[in-house]
Order: sequence, then C-alpha cells, then structure tokens
Amino acid sequence: MFNLKKLAISQTADMEVRDAAGEIQRDEAGNPLTITLYGPGSKQYQKAKHAAEQRHNERVMARMQGGDEKISYETKISEQAEFLAGCTVSFNGSEVEGKAGFEMFKAAYADIEIGHLAEDANKFITSRANFLKQPPKV
Repeated sequence: MFNLKKLAISQTADMEVRDAAGEIQRDEAGNPLTITLYGPGSKQYQKAKHAAEQRHNERVMARMQGGDEKISYETKISEQAEFLAGCTVSFNGSEVEGKAGFEMFKAAYADIEIGHLAEDANKFITSRANFLKQPPKV
C-alpha cells in the first residue's frame, strides 16, 4: 500500500523577491532576496486564513442583520497585509526601516508602492506546488 503521507508538503518555502517587472532582486553580495512563507500545510497559515475568514463572516452577518457595512480599500489592504504577515516567517536580506517581525511584514504588505510584493506572496502561498518537499540532494 502507498503511504499518502509521502504526498505531504513542506511547512514553509522561500519566495524570491521580484521587482514590478518580474526581475529577481539581489543584495549587495549578489544573493537573491527571499521571503520565507508558511504554506497551506502549516498551522500558522491555517490560523491566519481562519482569522481572515472570521472577519469576512462577521461582515456578512452584520450586512444580513440590516447593516450596510461597506469595506474601504484601506481596510481591504490592511486585512490582506494582516493575513500575509501572519503567513510570513521572515524577510531574508531586506528590511522595512524602523520595523521588525510581524509589524515589518504587515507594513511591507500594506505599502501600495510595493504592492506587487503582497500580490506575489498571495499567489505564492495559494499554490501548494510551491511547498513540495525537495528530494534529498545526492
């Protein structure tokens, strides 16, 4: 019998940071800049996803009960940044001035001038293929 657990994906994966034109970005030493992200097979991703779904469900319930709560684009960007920050392990080789950890991740993803980072991270984490376990190097 085949053990289905062999199909399990990794908890995290590194996404290469690209500019808006799609070019891989490198640090001064020539190393690619990356962002380590929790994937769909991790508790951290599932917790962040649940929190995002909970906010959405609360808005829907409020609307159904007669409220006319519309979401502003600022709120949408903030909530997306919160979700992505909850799915981020680290920024490798880059920083957001004056911030660290979760607050740095959230600030980067909420910055519309570098909005392609949030778009890229969102696409990356929703594809389980990006979290395939790498075969051992021989």
